[in-house]
Amino acid sequence: MIKGFLKKIDALGFSTEELESGSIKIGLDCCPFWHVILENLDEDRMLPYFYIRQRRVEEVTDLHDIIPTVLTTISKCKGHSSFRFLGEHNEFSGIDDELYGMYWFPAQPLNERIRKNSQADLKCLYNILFDLYIFHMYQGDILGANDSDPDDFSNESPELDLWIESIVNAVGEDESYVANLRKNPDWFYFRSFSAGFSIFRSSHIARTLNGFVLKNEGGIKSIEGVESSIEIHNDIQNSISRKEKAFAKAILESIGDCSEFRVIPQENQLVFISDSHVLMKYTNSGMESVNSEKELIRARQQHEIELLFGSQKFVWNISDRSKSAEFEDLVLELLNREAWIFSVKKVAPTNQGDNGRDLICEYNMHYNEHQISKDENSIKIGKMIVQCKTNLSTSKKSSVGKADVDVADTIFDYRPEGYMLVVNTQITRDLTEMLERQKDRKEQNSIVWWNSFDVEERLRKNPDILSRYKNLVSYA
Repeated sequence: MIKGFLKKIDALGFSTEELESGSIKIGLDCCPFWHVILENLDEDRMLPYFYIRQRRVEEVTDLHDIIPTVLTTISKCKGHSSFRFLGEHNEFSGIDDELYGMYWFPAQPLNERIRKNSQADLKCLYNILFDLYIFHMYQGDILGANDSDPDDFSNESPELDLWIESIVNAVGEDESYVANLRKNPDWFYFRSFSAGFSIFRSSHIARTLNGFVLKNEGGIKSIEGVESSIEIHNDIQNSISRKEKAFAKAILESIGDCSEFRVIPQENQLVFISDSHVLMKYTNSGMESVNSEKELIRARQQHEIELLFGSQKFVWNISDRSKSAEFEDLVLELLNREAWIFSVKKVAPTNQGDNGRDLICEYNMHYNEHQISKDENSIKIGKMIVQCKTNLSTSKKSSVGKADVDVADTIFDYRPEGYMLVVNTQITRDLTEMLERQKDRKEQNSIVWWNSFDVEERLRKNPDILSRYKNLVSYA
């Protein structure tokens, strides 16, 4: 099936190259700065990602930021995918706000994976590549550039200085930033990595993107939550934080833009589009934030629970040690569906000791990062130890506490890059505070914990896994 897919994109106009590792490089011969990689993971799956790197005399942070944002906003408006962005830090200048390049990963609905024999996955990827092809064909029209006029770049302009000054006054003078203007295409650009946002002024691009929003907004459903709204478009779910909307509104008003704005959520970025500006706020707005908002909704009102989740609740039936071992198998299968996990294996058979390690994962240490250094790979594999703890149905205990797990000893003994705890009930406040302290020490790249709500949410999304473990957990 993958061979047929490659022939199809060859016919579209892409070039393809199969590497010895089994990975595939996809490109456009006329535009060598576009890179698409299908990294071979195993016999069944590949990890797709995109990369742009412009080589010019002048600083090109604005191009590395704006071009992927515009392209992916169009794809998201069409309901093809939401994307996770990972900036590449410019080691030459040493300035945090400069971008040497930009990576982006198709997150939902692909979950940053394509199954080689899945027609649905390959069709989704084809749609994304088709968007890229059309964008490169009409890039001048979309960005507002033409071949007949010269292009120009500058850091100095009285009008630019006033625009920058207004933004700096809004975010605070302690925040670092880079800024410039460009001619053909025409824009003002400002980026502050420490403040967590970029913004550019271009009425042409704003008008173009608003056109895509209006054309496709009929397929979007939205639910107002407690702290965010949840947006559902095809199989894609994202959140839009009210706090981040207030931030964007304050920045736009500081530069005299009081027009209404629309919001396009990606996995770790919100794109705010007014009449003349586009603002990109770096924030978690993917499935993790969606699940957090769902939990707030659940606690707020039972009516909304039934509307969003259905009225059925789960009942756990873990009555003995053998079923506790099956719970580990269930967690293993759920982890294999997570975009940030590459592989999971059990440490030892049920009748052998595991020394506090139930599962070992290989995971992407850069998954929650917004920027990496130039010399780093966009994917960094780390080891994560997973402990699974259950409360037996015959027990009176309804939660897992500090005395039930050996977090500190496990981390000290094995020095993993990540640690994860999964329980079928709840975690006590003392244990939660201990995990939060360990996370704050930053000795590990990642400290994660799932309670019954987190497990059950994933079972709702993966009914095939739920059906295989109905002896452990089922709808009431």
